[in-house]
Order: sequence, then structure tokens, then C-alpha cells
Amino acid sequence: MGFELCIFDLDGTLIDTSGDLTSAINDMLAHFNLDKMERAKVIDYVGDGIRKLVERCIHRQNVDLEEAVSFFEHAYRRRLVETTKPYPGIIKVLNQLEENSKAILTNKSYSFTEEIVRKLDLERYFPVIVAGDTLKRKKPFPDAVEHIIGQTGAQREATVMIGDGKNDVLTARNAGISCIYATYGFGRLRMLGDMQPDYVINKPEELLDICL
Repeated sequence: MGFELCIFDLDGTLIDTSGDLTSAINDMLAHFNLDKMERAKVIDYVGDGIRKLVERCIHRQNVDLEEAVSFFEHAYRRRLVETTKPYPGIIKVLNQLEENSKAILTNKSYSFTEEIVRKLDLERYFPVIVAGDTLKRKKPFPDAVEHIIGQTGAQREATVMIGDGKNDVLTARNAGISCIYATYGFGRLRMLGDMQPDYVINKPEELLDICL
């Protein structure tokens, strides 16, 4: 084992954003006089970008989607790093992967991603960040992986995608790279159906045995 380039998903893999996302969603729901949602349900809806998250949370309600998205974005901006932080063990892992090339690949919009990464002092680990609005197509299309490989000069066979969602596994498959599925964050194996990642980890430290 061992990989030259490690591409990390953000929410649910590097950092726990569940509290702030849930608070912002409930701010939005309260604004439209809708019932609040539990954190577990909100997290089930994460992974395809903000618009899809909001759409799922107001499902079949008589609410204008564009207005809801706008309200959520303002609410989330206010809460961005109230409780959000790296998962236990992540910083240790990133430090030990200092010789590996590293990138972030997320469907979150770039403005939120950049601000969170900067405020949590993670930018020094990730010279390449590709967000949901960086390219025309986002995960699970392989475009972002191709972009990152081009930016880093890594070999495809020495590249691995690390994530907690179905889209991360699909992205890896579509790009012809290996995949590590993380269950310590938002990820649940039941979400994958018949898809089989190359590796499954239950805590961040297990990445070292695979990537080094």
C-alpha cells in the first residue's frame, strides 16, 4: 500500500460540520414556519451541495427554493465555525502525511470551503482545493480528480479518494482511482448499497497504514 496523492472530502471526513449545518438549516426552517429537523436527518442530506441540501430539507413544502437557499447561505455564513472542527486524530494524520500530496475535493461552495479551511488553520496542508463550483461539473463526475492530478503531477495509480459519502466512491470509480470510505464521520456503510470501496476505515489514524 501507499499513495502519492491523498484527495480528501471535507464535510464528514476532515471536519465535523454537523452542528453548524443543522443550526443553519433550522434557522431557515424557522423563518418559513417549518418544523425543525434532527441533526441525523440533516446529515443524511449532505453531500450534493447547498442547493440540494436545502431542497431536500424543504421537500414538498410551499417554499420558494431560491429564497430558501439564499436564507440558508446567510444563516450558515454567520455560524460557519461555531462548533465545526477537525475530527479527533485528523491533524495528527495530516502531519504524518507531510510527504504525501494532499487536496480537498468537496461539493460545498468554494467561498464556504475556503473560509472554513482558513479559520481552522488547515490551508497549510492543502495547496489544492476543488469545491462544488470550481469546475462545471462536481462529484461524482471525475473532472475534479483529473484537475487535481494535473495540478499535482501525481500518478493515477498512486492517487486515492478519501470520503464518507456515496459520491466519493462513485467519483473514485469514475476517475479510475482507489477509494477509502470513512465511517467515523457522516458515513454509514448502508448508504453505499452494492458499491464496494477499496478500503474502509473507522478512525482517521487507520489512514496511515493505507497511505504511507
